[in-house]
Amino acid sequence: MIFDDVAVLQAALDFKRRNAAIALITLIQRDGSAPRPLGSQMVVTGEGECAGSLTGTGCADSLIVHEACAAIKEGIPRTLRLGAGSPYLDIRLPCGSGIELYIDPLLDICTLEFLLGEYRARRPVALETNSENHSHRCFLGQPVSPLPPEVFRRWIYPRQRLIVIGQGLNAVALSQVAVVSGYDVSVFSPDEATLTAGRQSGAVAIRLTSAKTFVPPPLDAWTAAVTMFHDHDWEIPVLQKLLESRCFYLGALGSRRTHSLRLATLKDLGLTDSTRRLHGPVGLDIGAQSPAEIALSILAEITHVYRAVERPLLEVGVITTQVR
Repeated sequence: MIFDDVAVLQAALDFKRRNAAIALITLIQRDGSAPRPLGSQMVVTGEGECAGSLTGTGCADSLIVHEACAAIKEGIPRTLRLGAGSPYLDIRLPCGSGIELYIDPLLDICTLEFLLGEYRARRPVALETNSENHSHRCFLGQPVSPLPPEVFRRWIYPRQRLIVIGQGLNAVALSQVAVVSGYDVSVFSPDEATLTAGRQSGAVAIRLTSAKTFVPPPLDAWTAAVTMFHDHDWEIPVLQKLLESRCFYLGALGSRRTHSLRLATLKDLGLTDSTRRLHGPVGLDIGAQSPAEIALSILAEITHVYRAVERPLLEVGVITTQVR
C-alpha cells in the first residue's frame, strides 16, 4: 500500500491509540537524487509494523525498521545515514546518492492529534524538532528562517481540493482523474448523470439548481476550480464568485473564441484585473481529444501552477525547500 505523508501521521496516531510504541522517521538530508523528497516520513512500531517508505528498496527499508526498533527500545532519537558515506557499505541507493534520516521515538499522541486536527481544518502546520534536546513544538503561520542548525521543521499542508462545476463527459473524466490523484473533489452540476458518475468516482456530488445558487466550500489557497459548461450562460455567475476567491487555480472549458467572449463579458462586469487568473482554454496543449486526455491536460496544468509556488516542505538550519 502506498502511504502519503499525512497517511503516515494518521498511521502513527492509530498505532499510538492502541498503545504501541512508535518512531517517526524523517528524511532530513540527501546528496544527489533520492526516491523521496526531503521531509518524507515513515512510521515504525516497536513490533516492526510500518507505514510508508523512504528508499523504495526492501533492504534499505528493512534496515530503517531495525534501527527504529532499536531507538524505540532505548527511548533515544538517533540519526541514520544510508547510501554514500554510510557505515552500511552493503546498502546502496540509486545513482550513488546518500540520505540522512532522523529517527524519533519520543513523539506523543497529543502532538499527533494536534497536527492532524490542523490538517483537517485546512490550516498549514509544522512539526518543529530540536535534534539536540529532542524537544518538539507545533508551528503555525508563515515560515521564519533561518533556523538554528539543530532544528528542523516539517510542514503539513491542507489536502489539495478541486471543485468541478459543469456537466458532461469532460466533467466526469476530470473528477475521476482528480480523485485517483488524491484530490478532495466536489462536483457541482445540474445534470443527474454527471452527479451520479461523480459520486461513483468518489467525489462529493452537489446538485446545482441555478448558477446563482452556487455555494462552494471554502475556497482557500489549496483549492482549484474548473467550470465545464456547454451552455456558457451558466458559467458567468459562477466565475464571478470564483474570481473573488483565494483559489490557486481557476480554469474554464471552451475554445479560444469562447474564452475571448467570456473575458469580454467579465470585463463588462468590472472584473478585468481578476480575469488574469483565469486559464482558458483550460489545460496544457497536449493535443487532447478524448475526455480522459482533456482531464489529464487540465490536471497537469493545475499541478504545474501549484508547483510553481514555492512552499517549504522541510526547513533545516539554513532553509531547504521543496516545491509543494
